[in-house]
Amino acid sequence: MKSLMNSFVGKIIIMIIIAGMAFWGVDQMFAQLRGGLGSDMAKAGSRGFDAAVFDRRVETVLRNINAEADEPMTKPELLEDGLIDQIFQLESAKLTLLGYADSIGVRPSTDAVVEELRNTDAFKNPLTGSLDLDTYRQALYNARISQQEYEQQLSDDLALKAMREGTIAAINPPSALTALQARYLTEQRNVAWFVLDTTSLPEPAAPTEEDVRAYYDENLEALKQPERRMIDVLRMSAEDFLSEVTVTDQEVATVYEASKSERYSEPDTRTFVELLFSTREAARTAFGLLAGGADPASLEGVVSRETRTGRRESVSDPILAEAMFGAGKQSGALFGPSERGDQWLVARLVSVQPGAVFPLEQVEEEIRDQLARERAGVVLYEKMEALDRAIGAGYPLSQIAEEVGVPLITYAPVDQSGRTREGVLMAGLVQAGEAFQQAFEVPVGETSNRFDIGEASYLVSPRKIIESYTPEFEELREEVREGLVFQRQQDGVQSALDDLKRRIESGETTLEAEARAAGEVVETPLAPVTRRTAGEAGLPNAALGPIFTGKQGDVFTLPSRDGNAVMVMQLTDITEPSDEEMTALSSIARASLTSDLSSDLAQAVDAEIAAAMKLRTNQGALNAYKASISSDQ
Repeated sequence: MKSLMNSFVGKIIIMIIIAGMAFWGVDQMFAQLRGGLGSDMAKAGSRGFDAAVFDRRVETVLRNINAEADEPMTKPELLEDGLIDQIFQLESAKLTLLGYADSIGVRPSTDAVVEELRNTDAFKNPLTGSLDLDTYRQALYNARISQQEYEQQLSDDLALKAMREGTIAAINPPSALTALQARYLTEQRNVAWFVLDTTSLPEPAAPTEEDVRAYYDENLEALKQPERRMIDVLRMSAEDFLSEVTVTDQEVATVYEASKSERYSEPDTRTFVELLFSTREAARTAFGLLAGGADPASLEGVVSRETRTGRRESVSDPILAEAMFGAGKQSGALFGPSERGDQWLVARLVSVQPGAVFPLEQVEEEIRDQLARERAGVVLYEKMEALDRAIGAGYPLSQIAEEVGVPLITYAPVDQSGRTREGVLMAGLVQAGEAFQQAFEVPVGETSNRFDIGEASYLVSPRKIIESYTPEFEELREEVREGLVFQRQQDGVQSALDDLKRRIESGETTLEAEARAAGEVVETPLAPVTRRTAGEAGLPNAALGPIFTGKQGDVFTLPSRDGNAVMVMQLTDITEPSDEEMTALSSIARASLTSDLSSDLAQAVDAEIAAAMKLRTNQGALNAYKASISSDQ
């Protein structure tokens, strides 16, 4: 070994090892060991989580998002949208609180965890209504979570709940503060207004040629045209290959016959009987008898019996609807016992009447289109391999388009918002998303990365660049004139409103007199507004701030969106609440104040815990996790 190390070959090996350590980040490994994190991505006190635990959390978030989303998301999309970092920050913040709770001995007992399990309906046996281990384990299996992991999460949630409730349990707002809050909520303010037509105000003087030229010279930077690029776009999806696939009439007929009762028919109609019992025990007994084949008509202790026939949408209870109309449910399927007020419901499916089957002629095109799209998807998969080979070979975009047989689309020069010099939006180009954005980052003739957006793949290449410039005065003369006229109109309107506001507030004139002069009438709300009733007063949201921050006699103006009308409003009266009103609202004021104080105190406690409990994070491990998502993609 010593001889090898002293040889030329040995020195080469040592150099390779050193380069490899630098390349693969051995410094991060030693930093991780020095930091005491081990394999953890984050650690606070005795608590921490590694990449496997963090990945399960990401999977849970992903399932929750996809359960509500119209289009499913993937981990690479979470990474792209910055959600991985957000999840890491949330989990790290939670870890800090758990680490502190553990350090001060806040740990729920085993009995507390078991009690939570007993109170979870998803873990209860439908016959006994009690915690059932088999049901519990099956529910966890369906959720892809181990029993140990779930119970640890439950224990953590109980610990956090105990800390949160302990933090705010003793909050009791003082009477002086409660009285101030009640006064704040019940103070009444009245306003009056009229609507001024700004088009009736005097027109400003028309600008001269010298005015227009001076305005142009003063706004050269604002008048500068942005850089625009002429862009070639390759968009490839399964739709591009529909013309290359064939679907025969026989194939359509085969699919129709195989699935007409499930997919090409009216919804079935089902008959089920609902039985109501006065006690849970009676309902359980009836459920057991029905499961054994008993006739619903022979059961004893039935308070109410109703036979219903209809389709799934006629049942408002989603759980009952699933039990009676769910996939695979046959005659004899049972539901319950389920509490309904002071009674208990048991239901039994009596019969299933299939819906009418649509004729082949009515659904033929739908089936043909579905089969064609499926086959076009297979062609797309083969074309994607050709696309990746062409990209890897470094072909220009025009040749890549020829290789995959997809037309190349060339768009007129646009700025980074996707608009032409005339202001026309190139919607098809904007749909390319990140590919379009990258077209402004690569030089002419270069091809962007491949971006998969929705069901299409995009490649772009800039064909021509039009540098930013300021057009000559002659080219912009009329546009500049219009801009100057508009600015003078706006300035004139604002000057008139400022003068009107000053004269009303000084007492030189009144709101009523100005309304009459404008041919308008003064309006008021039906009743004075308070901070509790302001949202129901029908006033513009923009008016609420000035109403409750202004002084009596203040005037403020609220322009419409197009600026052609302005609401001129005056705060006419401020009335303090009476003692009776204060007393009547004291409980509401106390509740509102308690909620605000609880929120503020919880944030303060979290900040103090974060300062007291050192959180250590392993950025290298987080980066490695992100890289694993990118490589999996």
